[in-house]
Amino acid sequence: MENILIKKVPLLKTQHLKCILACSFAHLPMKERFIIFGTAFMVSCFAVMFFLHIRKVRSGEASLLRRWVNSAGEIGAIKDWLEADTFTVELPEGTMTVRLNALDTPKPLLAGGSDALALATQIVGDDPVRVLEFRRNQAGDIIGEVYNSDNASLNEELMKAGWAWYYEPDAPNNPYYREMHESAVAEKRGLWSLADPTPPWLTTPRDTSRKGKIGK
Repeated sequence: MENILIKKVPLLKTQHLKCILACSFAHLPMKERFIIFGTAFMVSCFAVMFFLHIRKVRSGEASLLRRWVNSAGEIGAIKDWLEADTFTVELPEGTMTVRLNALDTPKPLLAGGSDALALATQIVGDDPVRVLEFRRNQAGDIIGEVYNSDNASLNEELMKAGWAWYYEPDAPNNPYYREMHESAVAEKRGLWSLADPTPPWLTTPRDTSRKGKIGK
């Protein structure tokens, strides 16, 4: 008998608690009920979105953040190529100079420069590009990421192919860019198939000054 009573106590306490909560909720004004329901619904939605995001990241699929990035930016047409990582683009606000973020390619007349430029023009083709602005330097140039009509990142493609150095001041301690750079070096792709390539910023320093906020 004692065991039966002991087992029933937690059940009685649970039922009593549910009764108290139900009675308390029943006496709340309708407006407060809607607020509670709405808050609970929003929290549930965020929890589901977070769970789906974690699953996609672990499975290697595009994350929710990547999907958002793939729809941001402004559409324009490249007018002139200065080098593989720098060019002028006709945007809604006018013709702007755009520099690719987090990488540096050799000048066209230096070793690897013509190869880097050839790959960049091949990736873009004659189609419009999407410019995702991160910031602007003191000269007013746009520093950001550029995507072709197939949503391929020009920044990433140049670095994967080994025709660009990872320029750390633009994206300090970025493991994604660092991994692409180290992979190209290890497999001797692009620049690293040449004899002792020299980073361009050692002879021509880049303008790393920042003007404005990141536009992501």
